[in-house]
This record gives sequence, structure tokens and C-alpha cells, in this order.
Amino acid sequence: MNKVKILVAYWAHYINNTDQYLKSLLYSNTLCSSSKYNKCSGKVEIKYYMVPGFNLTGPANLNGTSTGNIYPGFTRVNHGKYTVSDVRAHIGTSNLIWDYFYTTAGVSFGTYNPAIILQLQEIFDADWNSPYAVPVESLEEARAYSS
Repeated sequence: MNKVKILVAYWAHYINNTDQYLKSLLYSNTLCSSSKYNKCSGKVEIKYYMVPGFNLTGPANLNGTSTGNIYPGFTRVNHGKYTVSDVRAHIGTSNLIWDYFYTTAGVSFGTYNPAIILQLQEIFDADWNSPYAVPVESLEEARAYSS
């Protein structure tokens, strides 16, 4: 069985509706097995990577008032941007959201080099299996509506 594993940063600058989108993506596992006519053999797994203190980042004082933040802004996040398969690796600087692909110049590197692929897979596996990686919960049972 083929698996696609996605590790998503959960941090102070988390984009609204990401959770709903990821849960919908997970629902493809249910749709895949919902019919005897489907020939699906894969599975999607998704986890959030939640660094402790992600919600305590930003200015320590704002307009003379303490915010309770203890870490600088834009920190306390695993912000890697890469893809790895059994034959190829891709490392880039762009966030994987639509506007980054048309408004931001970035750099990327792709390779079929087995040594680099293995190293990147080991990094991913270490993050995937870390205590900071939390599974995204599936959608509630879907409700069927008839017309």
C-alpha cells in the first residue's frame, strides 16, 4: 500500500481553515474504500508539528503592556519545505500556499541522488515520529443527504 505522509507546521501564523482543508483531504481515505468499484490502494496520513511555546511568540510588550510572549516573533516552528519519495527529493524556500507560487521569488533544488534522498527521509521520519507531531483528526462521520 502506498502512503502519502504530510507534516504541517502548527504555529502562531497558522492559516485559518487549514484544519478543515486537511480533514477533507483525510476524508479521501474514506471515499477510497467506500465503493467496491474503487481501485484505491493508497492512504493519506497527516500530522501537525507543534513546537512547545509556538503560541508564546511575538513582542514581549505592546503599547507598554506585557503580552506574556517569551519567544521572538516567527520562531518556535518547524518550517521545512521539502518533499521526499523513494526516488526523488525536492527542497525549496517557498511556502506551499497559492500566492507564494506567483508573488514570491524562491529557490528550489531537486535531486535523484540516493544519499540525499536517504538523509532527507531520515529527517522527515525523525520529525514524523517526534513527540511534537500530532495526528490530524478525521472529519466527523459524513452525513448523507438525498435529493
